[in-house]
Amino acid sequence: MAGLFLLSHTMPKAWRNLDTDFPNYYLAARMVHEGYDTSRMYEWAWIQREKDHRAIDIRVIGMLPITPFSTLAMYPLARMEPLKAKRIFILLNLAFLVPLAWMLRSMTSLSYQKISLIILLSFPLHRNLLYGQFYILLLLLIVAGCFSYLRGHSAVAGSLIAVAALCKVFPALLFVFFLQRRDWRALLSGAVTAVVACAVSIAAFGWSVHRTWLQEIFPWVARGEGLGTYATSDSISGLLHRLFLPEPQWNPHPWHNSPLAYAVLMATAQMLVLAPAILLLRRDNSDQKRTLLIWSALLTAALAVSTIPASYNFVLMIFPACVAVAVLQEKGRTCLAALLLLVYALIGLPIPATHAALHASRLPLMLIVLLTLCTLLRLEAERSKPDWMNYAWGACMILGIAFAIPMTLRQQVGERKEFPYRVPTQASGFLYANPAATEDGIEFSLFTTQGYKLISDRETIPTPEDNAAFDDLSFTSFPGHTIVERAGGKGSNLIDPLSPGQVVVANAEAPAVSTDGKNLAFLRSEHGRGELVYRRLFRGSNDEVVLTPPNLNVYEFSFLSIDNYAFSASEGDGPPRIYLSQGSLRNQAIVFNASRYPALSPDARFLAYSRFEHGSWNLWVRDQRTGQSRRIADVPCNQIEPSWEKDSKTILYGTDCGRSIWFTAVARRRVVP
Repeated sequence: MAGLFLLSHTMPKAWRNLDTDFPNYYLAARMVHEGYDTSRMYEWAWIQREKDHRAIDIRVIGMLPITPFSTLAMYPLARMEPLKAKRIFILLNLAFLVPLAWMLRSMTSLSYQKISLIILLSFPLHRNLLYGQFYILLLLLIVAGCFSYLRGHSAVAGSLIAVAALCKVFPALLFVFFLQRRDWRALLSGAVTAVVACAVSIAAFGWSVHRTWLQEIFPWVARGEGLGTYATSDSISGLLHRLFLPEPQWNPHPWHNSPLAYAVLMATAQMLVLAPAILLLRRDNSDQKRTLLIWSALLTAALAVSTIPASYNFVLMIFPACVAVAVLQEKGRTCLAALLLLVYALIGLPIPATHAALHASRLPLMLIVLLTLCTLLRLEAERSKPDWMNYAWGACMILGIAFAIPMTLRQQVGERKEFPYRVPTQASGFLYANPAATEDGIEFSLFTTQGYKLISDRETIPTPEDNAAFDDLSFTSFPGHTIVERAGGKGSNLIDPLSPGQVVVANAEAPAVSTDGKNLAFLRSEHGRGELVYRRLFRGSNDEVVLTPPNLNVYEFSFLSIDNYAFSASEGDGPPRIYLSQGSLRNQAIVFNASRYPALSPDARFLAYSRFEHGSWNLWVRDQRTGQSRRIADVPCNQIEPSWEKDSKTILYGTDCGRSIWFTAVARRRVVP
């Protein structure tokens, strides 16, 4: 029945549609193949624009929290059209199941019929094929690592696990096994492989995007604020967020508002899940059965504490399920093996997110499997004595809890200092980008499952064509007009919504009109690198003038006139900085720290911008007359995309405090007395 479902339902649907998440990996690899500057590929709107320009048939796309290195697996397919590339990848995934079954048969002695049944009972396997996901390949790497280790090839095992960890991070927990066994060859091989793989990734993508992933993305993902922050789902962090942490839009009424309870339970629960698998490690007991149980327990524990455990991740449970069933059958516990198989099948069942109670059941089911594996490990270790490493691990875990609680508490309390500045909006979405004050209120580009649409704070749903194959990624408003950047299969064009079909400027992004209403400035990109251009408003394109030098990659800008503008840009692989043209200054760097999102006040007196410190972008204001800058806020989350209101004292901006990284809501602050 499971095989029939695969052939009659999963494969035809996977064959016809792109779906998420294959386009994420594919687009990153394709940009490398095309020689694009990918330093901004983790930004939601930037990668959406690149997707639109290539007419990839999927409404939304995003790179978080994918590592750059993992996307290189798609590089050989990057020359193909996306759907053809996905079909090749699906066939490769099916081919991976053959060596996977052979290695599982060799290690566990289960029959091919039972291994095939366990594989086909994994609904996450179907999700991997539907979405063109990465986890069948990841499972192959992990199983091949264990297979190599059992045959005495520990250096190969270390290298395979290093590659797996660079793809999805959490397999790095398996290095605890090598460390406990004092297997220096595996550890050295893993370290060398990691260095070489990182060098390859940096050569392909550049250092800038890796710096972004390490400094900005990974810390948020590690603390459970990467994606689905308040999802009552498979993760410990998601459940605790829902229970104890308020958020004005996503979780206005938690069960109990207590950042302290969250901090204590988050640190303690994760360590308690990890502790049994790690503390049951023994150096002096290295038989095959025990090694298989240890690898299975560590992998299950890593999935149980993952902060973004999507349904397709659990295809990895094929390995622990095969090991546990084999050991239980060997002990004559056939009924218990059958019950475990039932739990394993339930873990992978597709449960709609609307059924919160059922959706949250995956976590306790995972803990049941982990408890079973740890119990079997304990039975196998009765004659073994723990060495000093076990006590060291225990001490490290206690210290980790003691360190994590106050750090997490400061983080959550600090994020909630931003809530009083939030602006209520009627429309519901993931991301409210580029908020700006207009004659009718506040407008922004709203990111939903249907893409990006221009909307005001008083509208409940986007009014343009909801299913249109384009995105309204940025805009500028001035008396009587709004100019919108509309990205689609023919590139990004600036259009006037009141004049359907009229293109104001072709091949242009991020419009802004000068204060006198005579000039239009915009960005134009070439292979992912931006330049600032201006022209007379509503004139022909032959009067366009480039304002920035070619060595700078322009990110954002603020434009009052051709003699008074500011922009953020990076040079080479360096961080972005703020540059200013005003009076005698021409494209001069004025903020040398990592800084972005400049916004000149209408009276030209102040410059608001975001500066990166301690892992977050926070707001600063510079007095243009004195050149002095002062910090507006010190919160452990991001405040980006400021824009001034007419009084030149108040700013609107995007804030992701208490939300997922860069899923910003709208906030307002008075920053000038």
